[in-house]
Formats: sequence, structure tokens, C-alpha cells
Amino acid sequence: MGFAMNIGRRQFMAGVASTALFGSMGRASAQSTTLSVPWMGWPEEQVTPLMAAFEKETGIKIAAERLPIAELFKTLEVRLQARNELPDVYLVDGPLTASYAARGHLLDLGEMLANDLDRFVPTTLVQGSYADKLYAMPLGTSSQIMFYNKRLFAEAGLPEPSADPEKRMTWEELLPIAQKLTKPEAGQFGFSFENCNPYQLLCVPQSRGAEVIGPDRLTADGYVNGDAMVDAMTWYQELYQTHNVGPAGAFQTGVTQEMFGSGKLAMIIGGTWNLVGFKKFENLDFGIAPHPYFAKGKPVTPTGSWHVGINPRTAHMEQAQAFVRWLSTRDAMNLWFDLRQYPPALKQIWEERAGSNFVDPAWEIVRYELANTATPRPATPGYREYEDFLKSAMQDINTGADVREALNRAAQNIDREMRKYR
Repeated sequence: MGFAMNIGRRQFMAGVASTALFGSMGRASAQSTTLSVPWMGWPEEQVTPLMAAFEKETGIKIAAERLPIAELFKTLEVRLQARNELPDVYLVDGPLTASYAARGHLLDLGEMLANDLDRFVPTTLVQGSYADKLYAMPLGTSSQIMFYNKRLFAEAGLPEPSADPEKRMTWEELLPIAQKLTKPEAGQFGFSFENCNPYQLLCVPQSRGAEVIGPDRLTADGYVNGDAMVDAMTWYQELYQTHNVGPAGAFQTGVTQEMFGSGKLAMIIGGTWNLVGFKKFENLDFGIAPHPYFAKGKPVTPTGSWHVGINPRTAHMEQAQAFVRWLSTRDAMNLWFDLRQYPPALKQIWEERAGSNFVDPAWEIVRYELANTATPRPATPGYREYEDFLKSAMQDINTGADVREALNRAAQNIDREMRKYR
């Protein structure tokens, strides 16, 4: 248990600013430093307070660039490939840790956080690690739950799904319910996933026992296009193309969210961010239930989220380390949860807020999933390529493409790109 757990943020920063955090440079030198920090393009009110709190405690300035997700990834690729001192610190999407670390773009954080690792939810450390070393500090994590429209269930005379993870619905049970809730004449669909990407959909084949990448973490052929994957993705396609219970081609998160909020979609698998997001729909009365699974398989849920890493070439190493160490503290994590409400990466936040923030059944489900069913995306240096080709195949499958052909094409393309990592 690290010392940062037992004292507040102000005490933590004031007490070690001239030693552990700033080394020989001291606080005066730190105050003249500005760190370049590319960040996700979340609303300013969800980003600025976090940066301002660090600035107030240390005097170190943060130049945080809020960038849309696609632009963030492109910006990081360009800057990191230049192999210079910028950026100093940056936001790391969990499954990209391996890619950045393998190319020398992340500082090994093992020594800096060695005494603090038991403070984190174990699955959050998985996606911050590569080759058994921690390269990215977990800022939060994620989980997926099922949201359902209570009014539509009542109108159809259907019992609401159980919120008990031990009584979770199977996919086999979900289909006839979704069919009863589908009304083509009213433009109403019974079920959909929030979006169409590997983060959300890999749990479908994994529930059936599929391995989604080879043991070397570089081989797709035989896995991405293996029989278990083909069977699971055929089931997925049939939801949209055969049974017509979902809106084919609705890939964008905003589209499916709007459909659910307006009563045009009865059930949706989505992230915890919707617990807040769906409140904007005044006439929506929704319930929550655990993620479904295949009756002959096992429950599997997506997980993983944003981490923070340090450019090993930064010209401000001590200040960059101070920022990441501060972000790992209890108070910083508390502030971050208040701002964004990602499932916390620190066990302590779960424990301290158990009687307040986490009394909602949704959070009870999430905590259960993180401890029992959460499965991070594959840790591979080529995750970016893996995701891009597989996502394209999944979208094609959703809209009616031949399942095996789409997955064969994805496997071939992934394996071709993986050669550079061998």
C-alpha cells in the first residue's frame, strides 16, 4: 500500500515536492515548467478541473490538448514517430500500450509505481503492461451493461430482466424477447449493441470459448477467422439481417443512443457513461441488467480504458513523473471520477464510495463484472492494425457480407501488418 493512499492530495504534494516528485530540481524550477499533454476531447468541464488541481498543488503548468479520439491517435503517431521530447505525458488507450511500448514510446513505470500496484483493480494493470512491465498508469476502466426501456417492456407485457449477475439473461433468451419488442411499422427495434467494434463485440465469440488472437499475440489466421469466431459472428449478423431485431448499419454510438433515448430501441448493450448520458432524455425510464452470454459458454464482458504514459524522451522527466504520480493518488482519482465517472481504477475508491455513489444496482453489476468476467482486449504490439481491420469486417458483417470471407480478409490483412513486429 503506497503512502499516497493515506494522506490527502495537498499533504502528498507539499510533503514530497522537493524530494520524490521534483528531485534535485526543486519546486521553484518546477513552477517554470509547462508539460505538453495530448488528451481526449472530452468537454472542457471534465478536463480543466483535473489539470487545474495539479497546477495549483505543484506550480507545474499543463498544456492539455483536447482532441477527438481519431485525431488524438493520429497526433500521437506523428509526434511519437518523430522521436523527440514532445509530448511529455500523453493519454494511452489501454490496448495500445503494447504498440507504444514495443516501439520505445513509453517509459517503464515499474520502479516509480512498484509499491502502489496492489492499489489498482487487477484488470486495469493488464492493459497498462507489456512484456511483464507496467508502461501506462490506469486512469480508469470500463464495463458494459444492458439498458432496457421499462415502458416498452410493460407495454409488451414482458417481465423485466434480473439485475442479479447470477441470473443474467442468455443470448438464447434475449432473441425471442427482442422479437416481441420489434415493431417495424413503428420503426422500433428490440435490441442492438451500442456500436460495432472489437471492444464491444469480441466478448460474443469469447463467450463461446473462441481465442481471438494467437498465443504469440501476432497471429490472426486461425483465430480471427476460426470456426468459433465465424459461428459467433454469424449469430451476430442474424440479429440484424435474419431476425431484423436490430438496426443494421447503425454503427455510430450517438445514433444508437438516440434511438434508445427516443424509444425506438428497447434494449442496448452500452457503457457506464450512459448512466449519465441517458438522463438527458426526459421521457426515458430505463432499467439495467448484466451483459448476456451464451448458455453453453461463459459470461465475458469488455473492459479496459484510458491510461497515462510518459514519453521516455521528455525534457521534463521529473515533472512528468510528478504528474503521473499525482494522478495515481486517491484524491486525484476521486476528482477524476467526479468529473467523468469511469469505473475507478483504484480499489480504494470503490470501497470508500460503496455507500454513496455505488448504491445503484448498475455499479454493483460493474463491480461484479470487473472481479469475475472482465476480459481486456488482446495485448499485441499491432493492436491498432488488428482493431482497424477487424472493425471493418464487423461492420461489413452487420450489413450482410459473407461472414467467413470478411473474417478471412481481416485475418490476412492483420497478419500482413503484424510482420513488422516479428
